[in-house]
Amino acid sequence: MLLKDGAAHQWTSTKKIWKNLLVLASVFLLSFTAFGAIQNLQSTLNSEAGLGVVSLSCVYASMVLSCLYAPFFIHKVGSCKWTIVVCFFGHILYTGSNFYPSWYTLMPSSVLFGAISGPLWTAKITYLTSSAVEYAKLLQHDSVEGDIAMFNGVFYFLNDLSGIIGNLISSLVFSAGTQDIGKGDVFCGAMDCGIRHEANWTSHYVTNSNTTNSTGLPDDKQHVIARYTLLGVFLACNILAALVAGLCLDMEANNKELSPAEPIQVSQQLLRTVRVFKDIDYVLLMPLLVIAGMSEAIVSGDINKSYVSCVLGIQMVGYVMICYSVASTVSSPLIGHLNKYVGARSFILAAVVANAVLLIYMLLWQPDEDSLATILAVSGGWGVVRALWRIQLFAVLGTVFPSNHEAVFANAKMAGSIGKMLVFAYSSALCMDVKLYICMAVLALGTVGFGVFEFECKTRNKKNQGADTF
Repeated sequence: MLLKDGAAHQWTSTKKIWKNLLVLASVFLLSFTAFGAIQNLQSTLNSEAGLGVVSLSCVYASMVLSCLYAPFFIHKVGSCKWTIVVCFFGHILYTGSNFYPSWYTLMPSSVLFGAISGPLWTAKITYLTSSAVEYAKLLQHDSVEGDIAMFNGVFYFLNDLSGIIGNLISSLVFSAGTQDIGKGDVFCGAMDCGIRHEANWTSHYVTNSNTTNSTGLPDDKQHVIARYTLLGVFLACNILAALVAGLCLDMEANNKELSPAEPIQVSQQLLRTVRVFKDIDYVLLMPLLVIAGMSEAIVSGDINKSYVSCVLGIQMVGYVMICYSVASTVSSPLIGHLNKYVGARSFILAAVVANAVLLIYMLLWQPDEDSLATILAVSGGWGVVRALWRIQLFAVLGTVFPSNHEAVFANAKMAGSIGKMLVFAYSSALCMDVKLYICMAVLALGTVGFGVFEFECKTRNKKNQGADTF
């Protein structure tokens, strides 16, 4: 009888853990379906004076700092669950501010969005890890690492679907309206310097309000309806995510009162994070971490504006980004599987070559209305490069810094956020070709740094082998 009761308890507990895992993944899927799609459209929808890309720069600048106080924030809120719920309200405000975008609405909400990102993702990681640990204890597994990896795999699989769903929604909404929002006449591709008066579709189409489309509405009204419809769907996703998290997500398994020594532990962790910058190995790898962030930002911002919406219209941005998301999602497990046969360092060199080829091609290529297949192919290439950077750089960092994962990974996330922040910061001030040259320069610096890093590792290994012979 006791054995049956124990088995029933185990079944109920593991079922509860899986329920919480799926709820956690689902609410992040809902919330980042909205943010991911809005981020990809910012450079076109809010292009006047560079408002959209500058707001994204503020998001990532604030996100860099938010990683430092995340433990303190979670401590004050009291649990990972309620930290997630509170932070989702920042997502609601960000989406809401895009209904009436201006420097007085979008900028504060962007800073707030970045400020809650560090605590949100830290709470997510903590909740997921504690659930995996509890799951391993219930099933009496010898090692918890496999369960943590499995839980993360389920979470990120669902989370990556947000890029596909969000971009599909945006494409369908804009395709139902007119087909030329954001299109330019001449300055597309590497020649785009942001000097087209058509860049601000709102003001451009207001001056042409006498034209009508198949719906019988003036073009500018149809564009406004499409925008509000899209943002309304995304706002509903944000609100639903917060409600589901608050009502359906259980408290984490190890939710305990923090001890008085916790502030000291947080300060020690902060010092460990800062000290990573003194490590020569990390300094040599940092430019590659920055270029990984820059690559993601240049796709979601500049490429969407200068190569997609400029040529095909904003309704095609979502479809192109779906190709990008699918390529990244599909290639990630394949690259992870091949890693044990090929090695992380070989894949990093492949990422360097692929990134350089894409940058050079985009510098020389002039897109036109017949370039859809090429644009999709280039977008898929960027998706594969994203997967290469995301998997292999963390694999190398995990190997080089086996006893300091938390601090190193926090710094790596900061470096990627710095790369995104820089791209969005100068996006509206520079021509597209200059932006590509900047990425090439950082990539070259990262390649040199990686070469020196490899040389240093081989030198140390030879010295260690020589010491072992005595």
